[in-house]
Amino acid sequence: MIIGQWLTATIAINGTLSDEVDLGRPYDTLLVVVPAIDSAQVNVKVAEKTGGLFQDVHITESDGSSAVVKSDLGTGGITWVIPLGGFQFIKVQTSAAQAGGARSFRVCGCRS
Repeated sequence: MIIGQWLTATIAINGTLSDEVDLGRPYDTLLVVVPAIDSAQVNVKVAEKTGGLFQDVHITESDGSSAVVKSDLGTGGITWVIPLGGFQFIKVQTSAAQAGGARSFRVCGCRS
């Protein structure tokens, strides 16, 4: 397994979306260290190029339906491993604004 560089995706105070993070190359999997957050779900958005249109990551289920990859509602303090599907540019999003200070998520790409 090849592990990329650990980077930071920061969500500003009262925000829900981080700035773009360039992982340096396309990766299959993303490791996300979720800090303590206000109660929210977390998801990752991807784009095929820098400054591109960022979209949710969906997984196709065995029955052909798809679902957005997102965490359970919680307060963070977890490490999360998600499929990335070969993307290089990401943003981290929360379902609720983060009051009381910016939140820094540590992210790292992995590939086989």
